[in-house]
Amino acid sequence: MSTEGLHLAIKRLMTDRDFRHLEQTSSREALASYDLTDEEAAAISRRDLFKLEELGLEPWTARWITSLR
Repeated sequence: MSTEGLHLAIKRLMTDRDFRHLEQTSSREALASYDLTDEEAAAISRRDLFKLEELGLEPWTARWITSLR
């Protein structure tokens, strides 16, 4: 599991509006530079609250990510 990669990608989603837009329009391209497992990338792309928490995100962070549309 690449917890560090997951947290770096999430931090960038939270702080970089352009990156957030890219992830929403082309998730694979946006997340390619991060050391993520397929499971982690899919959880971000699908905004899967339960999987993000299972992968180690704090509940408030996971909820914030899942609120992105």
